[in-house]
Amino acid sequence: MLTTAEVAPQHVWRISRERYHQLAELGAFEGRRVQLLFGSVVEMNAMGSPPAMAIRLLTRQLVMQTGAAFDVLVQLPLGASDDSEPEPDFAIVPSAERDLHDHPRTARLVIEVAESSLKLDLGPKALLYASCKVPEYWVIDLTARRTVVHRSPRKGRYSRVQSVPWSHALKSTSVPGVSVKLGELLGH
Repeated sequence: MLTTAEVAPQHVWRISRERYHQLAELGAFEGRRVQLLFGSVVEMNAMGSPPAMAIRLLTRQLVMQTGAAFDVLVQLPLGASDDSEPEPDFAIVPSAERDLHDHPRTARLVIEVAESSLKLDLGPKALLYASCKVPEYWVIDLTARRTVVHRSPRKGRYSRVQSVPWSHALKSTSVPGVSVKLGELLGH
């Protein structure tokens, strides 16, 4: 699939979350995995077995570690801005912050499990999550067996980014009790 940068159109039509929802109700995205990022509808690749298994194993662990204080949203919308509604693999939000009329606007911790989506997760999504003040963002790179940990969002970017090998435990600084040993969990 070509990106807008590759075809260099004179005009790129950006849409709002409101318009995105209207198009979805009309069936425009039926049968497709899409997300709205910075006003552009981005189609996601089909999920392979390694990311699916990683999400399955992490879901159980994160739910047990967060308890009743937090909700672990798995591939659910995050209303990050008026023109962005990503569906991160995990968004951990305080359970007290529930709104029946809109998706959460931010999260305490966002986690993406990346195989084919690594460029998107480390590029535009990192900027998006920093701009909506997610204090901590992890990108689990299944290919390189590392996690890129982003912390301290400032002026729409993360000021602290580090690569952590799976042999080291990850401990969240934003969600008490969340600690993951990916090498043990994913068997690598």
